[in-house]
Amino acid sequence: MKKSHYYFLKRLLVIVVFIFCCTLYGQVGIGTPTPRGALDINKPLTNTHGLVLPTNASPANMQNPQGGSVPPGTIMYDSTEDCVKLYKQSLNGGAAGWSDCLQSGSSSSVVADCNAAGNGFSGGYKKGTAMTAGNTFKVTLTNNSFSQVTIALDSTDLTLSGVAGITVASVNPTSVTLTAGQSEIITYTLSGTPTVCGTLTGNWQKINLNCTKTIAVAPNPTIDCANGTWSTAVSPDYKLNGLINGQAYSGTYSVAYTNGECSLPADVVTSNGLTLTYAGGPLSASGTINYVLSGTYTGTNNGSVTFTMASGCSIYLGPCTSCKQILDLGLANTDGVYWIDPDQVGITYAPMRAQCDMTTDGGGWTLILNYLHLGGTSPGTSIRTTLPIIGSSTLGTDESGNTDFWGNAGRALQVALNPSEYRFYGITNSHPRVMHFKTSHVGSLTYFKTGVGNATGIQSSFTPLTGHTTNLPGNAVDFYGGVASGRELTEFPFYVAARNHWGIGAINRWEMDDFPNNNSRNTLHRVWIR
Repeated sequence: MKKSHYYFLKRLLVIVVFIFCCTLYGQVGIGTPTPRGALDINKPLTNTHGLVLPTNASPANMQNPQGGSVPPGTIMYDSTEDCVKLYKQSLNGGAAGWSDCLQSGSSSSVVADCNAAGNGFSGGYKKGTAMTAGNTFKVTLTNNSFSQVTIALDSTDLTLSGVAGITVASVNPTSVTLTAGQSEIITYTLSGTPTVCGTLTGNWQKINLNCTKTIAVAPNPTIDCANGTWSTAVSPDYKLNGLINGQAYSGTYSVAYTNGECSLPADVVTSNGLTLTYAGGPLSASGTINYVLSGTYTGTNNGSVTFTMASGCSIYLGPCTSCKQILDLGLANTDGVYWIDPDQVGITYAPMRAQCDMTTDGGGWTLILNYLHLGGTSPGTSIRTTLPIIGSSTLGTDESGNTDFWGNAGRALQVALNPSEYRFYGITNSHPRVMHFKTSHVGSLTYFKTGVGNATGIQSSFTPLTGHTTNLPGNAVDFYGGVASGRELTEFPFYVAARNHWGIGAINRWEMDDFPNNNSRNTLHRVWIR
């Protein structure tokens, strides 16, 4: 009985001592009697066994046996990515989560650069404008070590903040292996549509590598480009004869806007020595954007420039579109040769000289066809991309060799001039009659400009002007159609067979309200548009 009691007391003492020791030190040593931490797995200098961590195909499968979230500080081996991962209390400055691979090879030996040319954000960023393939964020990784490094990449490496509506869609490549000294550009493609304007911040972080870049997401105000005006007139004037080389110009162009917010970036566009500048700054709910013109024009004389601004406005500086516009703006009211630019902001036609009739029937007429033919000759016609001007009006003069005077505008140039009226004038030494009338007949105008249809109907839809005495077009019963492009005004657009013709060079015939059926007559044919 006493012996049993002795053994019980002995065992109790051992348990008490063990608990006391564990409470006092809280340390466990495996392979060593002197643990250097809470857990020391060691056998100095001779331990040939490593520590095998809990292994799983994904850290998402790891659990806390006590319930709840995995505690920060938990480590595991990710068999899918072949690396060790750590559960952190704050991941990239945010909520708790599993870290990326803990790879010693990508610490100080690998450098991340967001600031190199082409890196960071690329593409345009504007409120309400969807991201495209051009909207990316790029980082250059460089291996400065002597060893090969492999880094797994994911779209979550890049965190966007500051502007809602934009997300990271993908990363390319998804893994990179860098040999010693090698660099690789990593591209993150962005998607979505920014819902506000402001500063977009991209924070890229991988293990202990990080870099941050920002870009302004511009507001998207409604800008009334169509009604922009030179609130301070351009000095000196440029509309009558275009821009002059070596001349300094100044002025202010104003465009109204609504739905303004945030700040609109500065905008500077330079063309042929002239600069249009918007200083940038905060936008009110509505207001005016002012562009300031400065500089000295370096382009060709009588030229033009078009400034295409970030706002979407195209601001033209150059000659008027037609003689009619010159007249309407009060720039000139006398007959003469002036400079015009038929398509202005377009690029098809450069500024060109135009013969302007500013007095007949209210003025504003632009000459598009001029043939002063010497009888007995058979020169070819000329379909032009510029406008003819008047040299002489005397019958018997041969202007066929003069490229300034001879020819007619082709279809495209007529379309660019956009006429609503055509005016015909003609004389010949065959008879004293004078053709002088205007027409706005829709079918005829369509034919002259496009070649579609013919001039049927012109005979009853014209207005005789001063001096008109010819039979045509009033007695016309025949109308050519389907001719080669640019010959709609020269190859018998209206006539009476074998009697009265308007023909210019077709099958060597030069006819003006007559029918010589040859080239024997001196003739003058002109067509104006307005």
